[in-house]
Amino acid sequence: MILAPRVLLLALAAAALACAGGSAGPARPAAGETAKPPAKAGGDTAGGAVAAGAPVAVPPQAGLESLPPRAQRLFQEAVRAEEDLRKEKVPVDWPLLERRWRGVLEAADLAEAHYNLAVALEAQGRTDEARAEYERARALKPGLRQAPVNLGVLLEKGGDLQGAQLVYAGVVRDFPEDARARERLAALYLGAGQLDEAWRLAREALLRDPRSVPANKVMIRVATRRNQHDLAKLIALRTGKIDPADPELPFLAGDLATRENDEAGAEAQYRKALALDPHYLPARSALLRAAVKRGRWAAAAEQAQALVKDQPNDPAVQLTLGIALRHADKPDEALAAYARAEELSGDKLPEVHLARGILYMQVKNECEPALDEFRKYTQVAGPVAATESPVLKLQRECEAILVENRKALEAAKEMQKAAEQKKQAGARPKEAATAPPAEGESATTTPKPTPAPIEVP
Repeated sequence: MILAPRVLLLALAAAALACAGGSAGPARPAAGETAKPPAKAGGDTAGGAVAAGAPVAVPPQAGLESLPPRAQRLFQEAVRAEEDLRKEKVPVDWPLLERRWRGVLEAADLAEAHYNLAVALEAQGRTDEARAEYERARALKPGLRQAPVNLGVLLEKGGDLQGAQLVYAGVVRDFPEDARARERLAALYLGAGQLDEAWRLAREALLRDPRSVPANKVMIRVATRRNQHDLAKLIALRTGKIDPADPELPFLAGDLATRENDEAGAEAQYRKALALDPHYLPARSALLRAAVKRGRWAAAAEQAQALVKDQPNDPAVQLTLGIALRHADKPDEALAAYARAEELSGDKLPEVHLARGILYMQVKNECEPALDEFRKYTQVAGPVAATESPVLKLQRECEAILVENRKALEAAKEMQKAAEQKKQAGARPKEAATAPPAEGESATTTPKPTPAPIEVP
C-alpha cells in the first residue's frame, strides 16, 4: 500500500504577549502565532493498496499444463491458500504465502510465481526483495503487465517518482488497453501541478475502466483546483456510488465545502470520512485545522491526541499536540509533549524550543528560561532561519522585560530604604522630648529661676 508521507512540521510564528500577564480571558494564539496542524497525508497522489489487494497472477491453462506435475500441484495449492485466506476476511498470513510461492519456484522458474512472491514480500515491507522479484517476473514474461505496474508503485513508495513515471510510461506504451498505469501517471502529473496532463490521462483510464475510482479522484482534484466546483461535486457523487466505503471521497467533498467557506458542511464530511475509517489521517488533520482556526483548543487537543495514537513516534505530531494543549490551558501537559517531540527528533526540531520559550514567556511569565529556549532555537535552526522567525523579537521583548523588572526591583528597594530613613528621622525629636531628668532633679520639680544681675552704680 502507498504509505502516507511524513507529517510536516508546524509553522510556528509568534510575537509574544507581555510576560507581566494581563486580564484573564479565553485562550487565544499569541499575536502572530499560528498553530498549524500537520499537512494532510497523501497529498494529491492517488493511493491504494497494491500488495494487499493485488490479484494472484495465474498463467494461462496451457502454460500451467506445460509445467512439471509437482510445480503444477504446488502452484494450485498456493493459489487456493491465498484465496481461502481472502475469503475468510482475516489478516493475510503473508509469511505463509511467501513460503508457498518459494516452494513453487523451487519446482519451476515461473514469472507468475515471482510476481506473487513479490506481492507477499512487499506486504511484509521487504521492498528491496520485492523489487527484485518484480524485475525477474518482468524479464521472464514481458507480457505480464501487473509486474511493471506494481514495480512502479513500489518506486513511488520509495520516493523515486521519476523512476515510477518511466515504468508507467512503458506500460502505457506497451499495453494500450491498460488503465492502471494511466491512473498512476495521472496522479503523478497532478502532484507535479500539470493539470492538463493529469486530466487527459484520467479520462483515458476511464475510457478503459469506467469504474476506476483513482481516475475519478484525480478528476475531482483537478476540477477543484480549477474552481469548477459543480463539476467536482458531480464527479464525486458518481464516484461515491461506485465505492461508498472509500473515506477519501467524503474528504474531497469536505475540501470542496472548505473552499466554499461552508465550515459546517466541511466538518460533517470530514467526520463522515472518519466514520468510514477512524485512521484516515487527512480528515483528522482537516478537523484539527478547523478547530485551530476557530480557536476551539479543547477540540484541537482532542484531534491532535488522536493523531498521536496513529503516529506516536512522529515528533511533529507531538509538537502539534503541545501547541494545542498550551492553548487549552494545560501548560504542564504541553511541556511534556514538547519534551517528547524533542526526544523523538534527537533535538533536531528547532520549533520545539520556540514553542517552549513562548509557553514560558506568555503562560508562566518566566523570561529567563524563555530566553534559554530562544537561544537554543537559534543554535538548532541556524542564524539564517532565526532571522526569518519571530525569535529575535521575542528575545528583545524578554530582555526588555527583565531590564524593567530589575529597575522596578531597584526602585522598590530605594523606596523601602527612604521609608526606613524617614521613619528613623521622625523618631529622634520624640526621644529628645522624653529624655530622663538630670541627676538630683526631680521629674516633678519646677526649675528655679535664674537670679537677675546686680547693677553697680
